[in-house]
Amino acid sequence: MLRIGRWGVAESRDVVACGWRDSRPGRARTGIKLIFEAGGAMPDLPGLRVGTRAVRGAERIAQELCQGLDLVLTEPGDPAAAVVAAAIWHYGWALGDLDALAGATVGGLALAGQPVPCVLEIRRDGGTALHGDVTVETVLARLSACFPAGRHATPEVTVPLRSVRLSPGTPSGVRIAPCRGEPGLAASRRPPRPRS
Repeated sequence: MLRIGRWGVAESRDVVACGWRDSRPGRARTGIKLIFEAGGAMPDLPGLRVGTRAVRGAERIAQELCQGLDLVLTEPGDPAAAVVAAAIWHYGWALGDLDALAGATVGGLALAGQPVPCVLEIRRDGGTALHGDVTVETVLARLSACFPAGRHATPEVTVPLRSVRLSPGTPSGVRIAPCRGEPGLAASRRPPRPRS
C-alpha cells in the first residue's frame, strides 16, 4: 500500500509519500519519501539524501526516487506528478502501465484539489481512496476543472473524464475506482519503431 499526504498548509503541493510493501513474500519493506516544490519552505532534516537540482514531471521525479533520494525537489508543473512519481517508485510501474498511471493521476489531482488536509491511499491497480472531510460531489467538482475537453493529459498518460468513477468511502472520504488510461503526450513525441 502507498499512503500520500501533503506537507504543511493546504495550499502546498509538497507531499510526503509513505510506502510499505505488503504483497511480496519475506520481510515487509517500508519507505518514506519527501517531494518538495523548489523555492518553498523546506524543513531541516539532517541525514536525508537530498536531490541537488529541481526536476519536472512524474517520470523524472520517479527516477530520482528510484535512485535512492529521500527528498526530491521539483519544478512547478502538473499537480498530480508527485503522486504518480511516488506510485511508480513504490510499485515499480513502467510507462506502459497506463491504467495504473491513470488511476494515480486522478488520485493526485483529487488530493491537490482539496482545500482541507487529506490522505490518499493508492493500490497496485491504481485505484485510490481519498480520506478526509470530502464528499463525492466536492471531489468531482474539483476534478472536472482539471479535464478540459473531457481529458487530462500528461507526458505519461491521458485520462478521459468518462473513465473516472467515484463512490463514498467508509467511514469518510471518497473511493476512486481504477481508470482507463491512454498514451500520454510523450508517446506522440517518441520516434516510431523501425519496421522489420
